[in-house]
Amino acid sequence: MSRWALWRKRPPVTADVTAPDAVPATRRRPVDAYGLVDALQLVLAWLLPSGAVVVGALGQFMLALVLLAIAFGVWLRLWRSRKKRRAARRPTF
Repeated sequence: MSRWALWRKRPPVTADVTAPDAVPATRRRPVDAYGLVDALQLVLAWLLPSGAVVVGALGQFMLALVLLAIAFGVWLRLWRSRKKRRAARRPTF
């Protein structure tokens, strides 16, 4: 895997350069600098829930919202029908 960052451009490679000595020496980062990033990822992996847990929790939440909407629709239908029955029982003059 290349260590070049996406925003940095690689040094141009010309056709006449074939020997590895001809490549300009660049300052490389020491490998130990990546240890801090790996440690941070490890700590976050332990602290934060995995993707399956998050998807499962969101699924439960969405299911609860759908069931709540269905229950609200049933309640609204019953309330409207009760209102219509009360209006029909009233005598009209």
